[in-house]
Amino acid sequence: MKVIAFLMKHAHGCRRYLLQVFGNVLLYVICGLVYPLIISLMIDHVIGNAPMENGMIAVLGQLLGGTAFLKEHMWVGAVTIILVNGLCALAMFRRSYLSGKLGEHLANRLRLAMYDHLQKLPDAYHKSHDSGDLIQRSTSDIEQIRRFLGVQIAEMMNAVFMVLCAAFILGNLHLRLMGVAVSIMPLLMFIGYVFFTKAKKIFLTVDEAEGAMTTVLQENLNATRVVKAFHRERYEIEKFEEVNESFRKKLFELMHALGIYWSATDFLCMGQILLVTVVGIFMARAGEITVGNLFVFVTYESMIVWPMRQLGRILADMGKVSVAVGRLSEVLDAPAEDLESGERNEIRGEIVFDHVSFAYEDDQNHVLRDLSFTIHAKQRVAIMGPTGSGKSSLVQLLVRMQDYEGSIKIDGVELRNIAKEWIRSQIRIVLQEPFLFSKTIEENIALAKRDASFEEIRHAARIASIHEDIEGFDQGYATAVGEKGVTLSGGQKQRIAIARTILDQPPVLIFDDSLSALDMQTDARIQQALQALKGDLTMIMITHRVSSAMHADQIIVLENGRIVQSGTHTELMKEEGLYRRIAMIQNEGGEEAWQQS
Repeated sequence: MKVIAFLMKHAHGCRRYLLQVFGNVLLYVICGLVYPLIISLMIDHVIGNAPMENGMIAVLGQLLGGTAFLKEHMWVGAVTIILVNGLCALAMFRRSYLSGKLGEHLANRLRLAMYDHLQKLPDAYHKSHDSGDLIQRSTSDIEQIRRFLGVQIAEMMNAVFMVLCAAFILGNLHLRLMGVAVSIMPLLMFIGYVFFTKAKKIFLTVDEAEGAMTTVLQENLNATRVVKAFHRERYEIEKFEEVNESFRKKLFELMHALGIYWSATDFLCMGQILLVTVVGIFMARAGEITVGNLFVFVTYESMIVWPMRQLGRILADMGKVSVAVGRLSEVLDAPAEDLESGERNEIRGEIVFDHVSFAYEDDQNHVLRDLSFTIHAKQRVAIMGPTGSGKSSLVQLLVRMQDYEGSIKIDGVELRNIAKEWIRSQIRIVLQEPFLFSKTIEENIALAKRDASFEEIRHAARIASIHEDIEGFDQGYATAVGEKGVTLSGGQKQRIAIARTILDQPPVLIFDDSLSALDMQTDARIQQALQALKGDLTMIMITHRVSSAMHADQIIVLENGRIVQSGTHTELMKEEGLYRRIAMIQNEGGEEAWQQS
């Protein structure tokens, strides 16, 4: 029921295909069952002159003009058989075509729903789930559902209709022989059910093993440079061999189960056909059944035992679908972020922290402890502190990636009451590890502002001190950067990310230690260019460098999640404390000495 409810929920626009598949399957079954009856009519009652005692055969004879007419026009029976088989072929074509459309249409809807929902899930969800597993759910699991709807749901309808209609017709022809013809059906259904319950567990382990293999493969491809730099090829090969072998073993278990099912049901089906043929021959010799009806029974038996056998396999594949639906539901049922509800007030950039504390869900220790400070609109503020002091966590709170204790107000409005979508469009972050898409440099910079002119893009690149580098490339701003910007240096990627963020001219701009990949000279040029933006926006700069912080209107120093100092560069240099020690270390031994201390 859960599978049906899931499919119906996402089947908007697909139901008409399902109804048409239903109709064409029914037409195919009727045509397939009628043509042996026509042959029986011709053999027993037209050629053999036997009286028509069976009501269905009599009705069929009357529809074709009666036995007298058929004796004089034998070609009518032949043409009717050809037409019925032609209609059967047309129904088969329509069934396959519409099933394919049904599967593709629903798969397309599911892929869009998964992608849309993944975009809206909170950051914490993505951190706690392997990307390879999520990719597999969005591809392999949806493909499993597509195959089921594209092929097997029509086969299931065919098997059910064929058995019910054939049993009805055979019961009208000869009730006792019909009992022999369907005697194996309960056993086939029982074996199919047992196989379904066993196979469902195997399918889940196979899916999980494939997800683990996909994760290892994706992780390795993303870290190719690191693997080669540390000469870890052999280790990575062995790691992949391990998960690949685990996947192979699980898949072999599935193939073994399928082999047992197919061989056992083949034996039963062939035995059933043989039983009906032998019993039918003895009945025909004894005069209990006509030769034409024996032909109908033997023909129908082949038409019902194989679909019933296939029904067991379809039930097993329903187990696959059940597993796939469960895995997709786990993602789709995960609560998405509410991005739209909340206020959308004008953001000028005044930020007030009032006794703010924060701890991650999986950690009881607070990363930030009782922070209180004010950043006035249009100010330039630097936040410094050793690694692990909570600098980046503070930034996550500002864009509502995480919830917090206490109060954070933006221009007098509580941050919790502002729509996440709005606040993230007004507060832009240049991350420490920039991500570039497989596009041109111009397209990557323009991501923040799709309607930006080329001049605006060039101006942002100049502020980020990357314009001259771009002009030096053969194709300039039309240069493709490759996947994740692999063709660029770390500093070039960082500066393009800075240009991308500056282009949007947000009210609040945050640099999350994003100048650390740059040399001191480039950093100084960018700092000088950023001075020109002072007074246009509120700028928060998380940094390890005193040279980057010294021009700020306010410097906040964190240690162990608490504010230990606050003031201007001149004020902090006059007092004993962490900031002055940092400045002295960097002046004497350089920035590296501070980071190692």
